[in-house]
Amino acid sequence: MKFIVLNEEEMSTLKMMSSHHPNSFVRNRAQDLIMNHNGIRAKQISDVFLVQIRAVYSWIRSYEDKGFIGLYTKKGQGRIGVFSSFSSEEQKCILDKIDQGDSVKETTCFINENLSERVTERMLKVFLKKRLCLEKNTMLAQTSSKSRGISVESRAIEEFNELSER
Repeated sequence: MKFIVLNEEEMSTLKMMSSHHPNSFVRNRAQDLIMNHNGIRAKQISDVFLVQIRAVYSWIRSYEDKGFIGLYTKKGQGRIGVFSSFSSEEQKCILDKIDQGDSVKETTCFINENLSERVTERMLKVFLKKRLCLEKNTMLAQTSSKSRGISVESRAIEEFNELSER
C-alpha cells in the first residue's frame, strides 16, 4: 500500500474541496486523498465510498500525475446512456407511445419487449425529462433566433446527444 505525502497547502485545498466543491465525486476523491495521507488503507477507503479498490488507486495515481485536475472526470468518461443507443425512429416511437397516453410503466414494458435495450421506469422518466427540457430550449431559441435569423435545429440535436451521453 502506498501513501501519498501532502504539504500544508495541498491539505488545505483538499479540505476545502472535500467540503465545498459542487460536484460530489470531486468531494469524495478529495476525501480519499486526505484519508490516504492520514494512513488509512485503500480497502478501508473503498468500503467507505462503496467503490472498488482499483478506483481508489486510480484516484491517487491521477492526482499524482495531474494534480487537482486529476480529481475531475473527463468528458466522455462514464456510462453511455441507454437511449442514445436507440435510433431516432425508435426514440420517436417511444415518444409517440407517451403522446398517445400510455403510462410510463406501459411504455417501459413496450421497450423491454420490443427493443434491444433493457430500461427501467426511472430511466424512461429521465429520458422524457431531458427531452422535454430540450424541446423547451429549442422553442425558446427559435423564438429568439427568428429576430436574428439563426438556425438552431442542429444545435438542439447536438445538445440532446450530449445530454444522452451523460
